[in-house]
Amino acid sequence: MKKIFIFLCLFMLLPALCHAAPDIKYNKQHFDPIRGIYYLEGNVSVTVGSRVISADKAQVEMYSIEVHAQGNIHLQQDDIDFYGDTVDVYGSRKTAEVNGNLNFTQGDVAITSDSGIFNWDTKNAVFTGNVNVTTPTGSIKADKVVYNVVSHKIIK
Repeated sequence: MKKIFIFLCLFMLLPALCHAAPDIKYNKQHFDPIRGIYYLEGNVSVTVGSRVISADKAQVEMYSIEVHAQGNIHLQQDDIDFYGDTVDVYGSRKTAEVNGNLNFTQGDVAITSDSGIFNWDTKNAVFTGNVNVTTPTGSIKADKVVYNVVSHKIIK
């Protein structure tokens, strides 16, 4: 039952492309009923359809509809693959913020930066700080780059 409850929160926070049953794994969990927060530790992994999100630890905040994960963040879905140090997912804003050593690849596009914000309504990812973009046609260095994951193109 706890796995279903955690999945419902994650489903609201992260747009699912299919309605597959989740596979949630962790080594240890604790729930704070007063604050409405699940604390998951050790090899945290959530698989929904083709999306796999993993981290060393995560907190799922039920009342604010937020997920905060730290340590070895990895998201893989279809041809998208990214890593970072931390991720903060805000369901009400429909955004995910990745900080620290962000490394994003989609097909033959590779982007590294200090941080990035993805909005799943617009499908735009905004990368900031020491941004390096590598494509088959060349590379770009900038302070900020906006990339659309649907069109596979740099917007700004």
